[in-house]
Amino acid sequence: MTYFRPSGYTMIERAQIDKVISEQKFQRSNITDNQAVKLGKILNASVVILGKVSRLGGQYQVDVRAVNVQSGQDMAFEGATFSGDYRTNVKNLATKLAGKVVIAQGQTVQPTSTLRKRSSVEVVYGYLKVFPHELGFFDSEPSSVIAQINKQVRYGYNNWRIPKNEELTLLRANGYLGGGQYMTREETNGIVLLVTDGDNYATVQKSEAARRAKESRQYVNLGLPSGTLWKDKNETGGFYTYDQAVAKFGSSLPTKEQWEELRSSCHWTWTKEGYKVTGPSGVSIFLPAAGCRLCDGRVCYVGLRGGYWSSTQDGSKSAWILWFNSYSPHMDVYNCCSGRSVRLVR
Repeated sequence: MTYFRPSGYTMIERAQIDKVISEQKFQRSNITDNQAVKLGKILNASVVILGKVSRLGGQYQVDVRAVNVQSGQDMAFEGATFSGDYRTNVKNLATKLAGKVVIAQGQTVQPTSTLRKRSSVEVVYGYLKVFPHELGFFDSEPSSVIAQINKQVRYGYNNWRIPKNEELTLLRANGYLGGGQYMTREETNGIVLLVTDGDNYATVQKSEAARRAKESRQYVNLGLPSGTLWKDKNETGGFYTYDQAVAKFGSSLPTKEQWEELRSSCHWTWTKEGYKVTGPSGVSIFLPAAGCRLCDGRVCYVGLRGGYWSSTQDGSKSAWILWFNSYSPHMDVYNCCSGRSVRLVR
């Protein structure tokens, strides 16, 4: 137990072994091979180690062997006869046996008979998807391999990843893991079994396409010379300061030049609530006369005037806006701390 540490495996604690031996009423000093295999299956182990130590005439005779739990067959064995330094000789023996059962990089562990067989993606507790097979044992996360799997949208997902410790516990409890040490976000080496809690690629693409289609319906082609599309409604949230508008909407905020193009290339018709703006294509948008919020917090001119931010600043404390009343729209400069409406472009 002290020196036998084969790479790729996790040792089952002696307390767990003792508990099962007691529950099964096995004779500790005389466990048969069949009982040992049964013990391994109950513990969900891949390999059990059986050994015998005897002493005769001042010499120790130690024989150990590794038994494959699935097949019940010996997979490796070692033996030694010695006198003197018991600890050093047992350490050498354990190291040799460990070298014979080690899981090499790229190799998968032999599963137990209780391991859930998978041929497709399975879902645990309705959210965690399990890759159909292990990738093998790795000393560090195989990032390039996982990236290639995601690039190929393997099994319909492009968000496969290494599981977390609690997810690994969930998988083990549901019979998805064989014996051996599995890699997690917290454990940097072991057998790699990928999981994902994301949506499949087709669903994501469909959702994104629907979002783009909905967004495109919100922008209107007025037939402007620049090809600029104007959104058909103001942004919700009321009035924005210049800094708020730039921070939230960025390049979607119209420039001074885009406002000037809208003013000069379209026909503006005043209504009781604002302007109907009709472009060369015959399509229209409506700009409400929502008024503005002054720097002191007062809201003024509602229903009489409209003020819309551009992204074009004029000095450090002012920026250009489109400002209109019932007579005409015009460009003007106002303090950045005032609150204005926002209309976006593409």
